Amino acid sequence: MKYSLIYGLLLLTAYSPSSKNLVSENSMRWGQNGHRIVAQICFDELNDNAMSSVEDILSDSAYLTQIVTWPDFIRSEKNWDFTKPWHFVTIDPGKTPEQVFNESKADTAINNAMEAIELMKSILKKEKRSIDRFNGLMKANKVKPLYGSVRATALAFLTHFIGDIHQPMHVGKNKDAGGNMISVLFFKERSNLHSVWDSGIIEQEGLSFKQLSDFIIKHTEHKKLDWQRKHRVTEWAKESVQLREKIYNTLYDQTDRSSGLPDLYYQYQHDFIGHMEDRLAAGGYRAAAVLNEIFK
Repeated sequence: MKYSLIYGLLLLTAYSPSSKNLVSENSMRWGQNGHRIVAQICFDELNDNAMSSVEDILSDSAYLTQIVTWPDFIRSEKNWDFTKPWHFVTIDPGKTPEQVFNESKADTAINNAMEAIELMKSILKKEKRSIDRFNGLMKANKVKPLYGSVRATALAFLTHFIGDIHQPMHVGKNKDAGGNMISVLFFKERSNLHSVWDSGIIEQEGLSFKQLSDFIIKHTEHKKLDWQRKHRVTEWAKESVQLREKIYNTLYDQTDRSSGLPDLYYQYQHDFIGHMEDRLAAGGYRAAAVLNEIFK
């Protein structure tokens, strides 16, 4: 594929993140590198048919690792506000992902990441009802699809939302805004729990997204088939819930004496970097499995 550096820079700088929703005002996604790692792993795992289809959809104008961050950059455009709930799902204690998914389906709106993933899959399968539904939403909100293509838009959203649902703070609970309301110290700098899991742990490794994706593949490839066997979106959300609870249950294991805040330092990085890498890898491998199945 040909890639225009100038075009890519224009796309990435044309938008600035902002949002106001249940999960976060400043951050409701993996950081950019997190999403790019998921997309890179996904792309590396595509079969020939899927890779050819992805390249055709993008018309040789972008990489999958470029468009995967687009759903966050458009949050600066108010007309795209209708997609904000698609980046996360709230699963409170006592509820299962299956219950939340079934309850949300009773509503005509698209309420969460699980529903959004299923919608984007059906659009890429060329299901007319879903295409018409999404076109109707874009028309009603006066927005244009990415590259003028509904399928390119669906591809960007699908890979992005699969990444989101594997970020444990996107599967929130108890109205704490996905950890954004929980102040912490991360390597002695004040932050919040959501930001630590969006980007802090990843950036602390000091690697580019390509370097880290290569590293993750080498260390997780033996788990790929087990992850891909769990193909239901509710299973992915359940895994995030399990990790979310581990994160909350260990949050105050180390605290800063002066502030009383959780003190997330080298020990925390050591304890959770493996979990982070597993979630990124699982998201990438599963996104590839979804696209390989759609474009078989």
